[in-house]
Amino acid sequence: MSKHTPGAGSIRDIEQKKREVLKPLLENPFTQGTEWPTIDRSVAETIMECLIQVLSGYGIYLEMRSLNKDKKIPVPEVAGKITIGFNSTVKKLEKQAGPNRAKLLGKPPKRSKQEQPNTPGYVKYVFVAKSDISTSLLTSCFPLLTYSASRSALDRVKLVELPRGAMQKLSKVLRTDNVSIISLEEKWADGKLLFDVVDSNIRDVEVPWLAALFDENSAPVYEKPNIKFVKTSVPVGRANKKKNGVLKKKKNRKNEGRVLKP
Repeated sequence: MSKHTPGAGSIRDIEQKKREVLKPLLENPFTQGTEWPTIDRSVAETIMECLIQVLSGYGIYLEMRSLNKDKKIPVPEVAGKITIGFNSTVKKLEKQAGPNRAKLLGKPPKRSKQEQPNTPGYVKYVFVAKSDISTSLLTSCFPLLTYSASRSALDRVKLVELPRGAMQKLSKVLRTDNVSIISLEEKWADGKLLFDVVDSNIRDVEVPWLAALFDENSAPVYEKPNIKFVKTSVPVGRANKKKNGVLKKKKNRKNEGRVLKP
């Protein structure tokens, strides 16, 4: 029987086995104001129905193109005004956000739109089946990205969260697997009804720390991060104890699998 050590397990003994550390507390404004616009379920269902109606023709075109690669099939107008999937949508929004990013970095603006005849159309509407996407890493960027890709304070990109089950419906109507994210440009006549529903029911994304982005009279200002430290303590030796416990369990499992000889 092991000899009991005086004071072992006492409050004083436990306190001696802790060490003081400084824990940083960062007041970070860049994590604020990137919430998704709220949407009523009935409105989301209405938008979903409108999407199915206006995209059905494009889905037929995509299917015909995949089955008849050697034939020339008339290209619908929406073909040049839509992106399907995460990569193509993010790429287009990133490009659209370029001028605003240059402003924040203090870089000179690029040539005007009149001087660039091949400038793509303005992506105004982004639809995401957020509830059907398993990882939030694929959707967390969209509030900030759509805001920074907006043309002005009065003409912002609309971010729409589609209802649960939207991925299956989009994939079916577009004859394409796993469609959960699409974007549409504003100048598409067949999408007017859909756009009117979105404009009248979906509020703009708000990012307070980027509010000056669309103010022509403001200049980019860098503010030092507000970092504070709080003194706290952490237990010593707990990690090693846990590690030894795991090793002991593994050893016991190994012994259980052996056949004992008489």
